Amino acid sequence: MSEQIRPSMTGVPEFAGLHRELEIGMQLAPTRSAAPSAAKSLAALMDAEPAVPVRIAALGASDSRVLITIAVTLGAVDAIKVAAPESRAALGLLQRIVDDLAGYDPAFVALPHPTSAEARLAAHVSRHPEALSMLGAVRVLARN
Repeated sequence: MSEQIRPSMTGVPEFAGLHRELEIGMQLAPTRSAAPSAAKSLAALMDAEPAVPVRIAALGASDSRVLITIAVTLGAVDAIKVAAPESRAALGLLQRIVDDLAGYDPAFVALPHPTSAEARLAAHVSRHPEALSMLGAVRVLARN
């Protein structure tokens, strides 16, 4: 009879060394002509909640739409479990985006792979805002 082998992680904390946080993807898909306005409105909502960690996750275009994807951090898993103030603030921001920017087709989406072209463009804009701002990138995408 073979004995079943069961791996054991005794003495190793769950997810040792990893900071477990939950990010939610939110995408706006305004028409090309409305894209600069959508970017400004999104930036204003993000500025209104400076304590909520938000990052531009992807910038791209599809047919007649410009796609702006952000990642909103709800917080650490343990903070979400107890509805910590920072988690509630992040959920409030998501709700305001859905309510206030409904004309730009907001949708919850899976975050793109970091090596995708859209994610790389967003990372470049985030790292080098002096060269190309989010609004500038959206304007370029809206023209193409």
